[in-house]
Amino acid sequence: LSVTLHSASLFDVACPSTLKLIPPSATMNLILIKPNETSLTDTGAVDLPPDDERTTHIIKHLNKKTGDTVSVGYIVDSSSSGVGCKCKATVLHRENGGVRLVPIPKTMIQSPKEPEITLILAVPFPARLKYLWPVITSFSAVTRVVIVKGKLSNPEFCESKALKPSVYEPMIEKGMSQGGRTRPVKVDICLEDDAISRKSFQCLGLVRNNNNNNNNSTSDTDTDDSSTARIFLDCGDEDKTPPPARNVVLEQIGMVNNSNNEFPSAIVAVGPERGWTDGEARIFVEECGFRSAMLGSSILRVDTAVVSGLGIVSAALDECQNESDREYKRKRHN
Repeated sequence: LSVTLHSASLFDVACPSTLKLIPPSATMNLILIKPNETSLTDTGAVDLPPDDERTTHIIKHLNKKTGDTVSVGYIVDSSSSGVGCKCKATVLHRENGGVRLVPIPKTMIQSPKEPEITLILAVPFPARLKYLWPVITSFSAVTRVVIVKGKLSNPEFCESKALKPSVYEPMIEKGMSQGGRTRPVKVDICLEDDAISRKSFQCLGLVRNNNNNNNNSTSDTDTDDSSTARIFLDCGDEDKTPPPARNVVLEQIGMVNNSNNEFPSAIVAVGPERGWTDGEARIFVEECGFRSAMLGSSILRVDTAVVSGLGIVSAALDECQNESDREYKRKRHN
């Protein structure tokens, strides 16, 4: 056991210099308040200790004095379907060096509902995963991250400390603070050898139910909603070039039914450094309802592909939602 842990720690620190540039923790566009920090008093005040990063940010970076205000967000538990809320809070310096935040009730608003993205990521190089946690979760649309073990994933990567909640949860909070979001992010770690299978994806609720399929492979855990795009990122080969990811999202979703308060969503699969195997590609595309898509002709590193893919898919979902909103308004005026 000690050898395995030692090996994992070497992977965590032995990385190219470019991967040591972790997103700055000082960038907090929203001061986040966790569920267990919510005050039980009538004022809803929350006390931050002197050694808290948020306290340091408020006092030293924002230079806030007693009586000034900051933007705060109340996040809900990741098991909840809520989206949280935001408001302005008055800053009060405490004698112990900490800060008390007193919410201003009239500024309280619920965070808006918006498109959702689930990222399926084959476990990458540990240093890249540490870098990616706050970057991924700064995207307001990302609500779920599923880490899987691919056939070509390095088994030693599965022992990384970056896969432990004690490591990734603070990084997720930093990403949410950077992105100014309160909607929680759910994480599923699936490192079994059969993680890439229809059965596994069914249990995770990631499979599209093809109603035209007459075999008995569908189940109650399949989903067939037309407002979800399933994207399998693939560079293609000399014989076949997948369509651009944006086009696939727009073709799969089109316009959502605004009258039913629906929002478009997407599931994006990104492979390991050595890529997906042909067998894994068939499982995604032929058995689980995904469509192959590309981010361009370049062969990208995993962390670059994740960020590029999330940016393109997020923008495409916004296009679908905006067009749906315009169509809904036109129908109401007619």
